[in-house]
Amino acid sequence: MTSELKSATSRANGAKSHGPTTPEGKEKSSQNSLNHGFTAKKTILLACENQGQFDTMRGDYTATYQPGSAVEEDLISEMVACRWRMQRLRLIETALIDSEMDRELPDVETPEDPGYQLAFAFRRLVDESRAISLASRYESRLPSHPRTHPPYAPRIAANQKRAKTRAGVARACPTGTTTAGRGGRGSTPLRR
Repeated sequence: MTSELKSATSRANGAKSHGPTTPEGKEKSSQNSLNHGFTAKKTILLACENQGQFDTMRGDYTATYQPGSAVEEDLISEMVACRWRMQRLRLIETALIDSEMDRELPDVETPEDPGYQLAFAFRRLVDESRAISLASRYESRLPSHPRTHPPYAPRIAANQKRAKTRAGVARACPTGTTTAGRGGRGSTPLRR
C-alpha cells in the first residue's frame, strides 16, 4: 500500500511541474548543459581560478612537447588537466591546515612551537573532519605526475621520433618507389 501511495504522489507532483515558464527561466535552463556534466564547457577551470595561469601552463606544455597531431594535443590536454587538479588539491590541503592552525588551541595546550600547532591542526582535521582524507583520496586517484607517467610524455616522444624517421625515409626514396625496391608482391609504395 505504501509503494502505491508513493507512486501516486510522485505522479501527482510530476504532473504539476512543466519546467521554467518565464523567458529568463527558459534562457537560464537552456544553459544547464554548458555548466554541468559531460557537456560542460568548463570542466577543469573553476570560476575562482585564473584563466591566464591555466593558459600559460598549457602554453608551456605545448612548447615543451610540441604536439604534431590531434592525438598528441589530447595527451597535452590530459597532462595539463592532471597537473592543474594536483595543484588545486595541494592548495586545498594548505588552506585546510592553515585554517585549522588559525583556530585557537585549548587553554591547556598553548605552546608556541609551530610544529606542535601544525600537529594539533592536523589531528583536528583527521579526527573531526573528513576533508583532509578526501583531498588525499582525490589526489591519489589522479594519474601520476604527467612527466613520469608512461602513457603521456614518452608516447609523444616516440610518436615524434617515428614521424621524423618516416619523413627521412620518404625524402631518401624517390616518389613511386617501394619499400621492397622491386614493386613486387608484399611491397608498399611510400607516401609523402
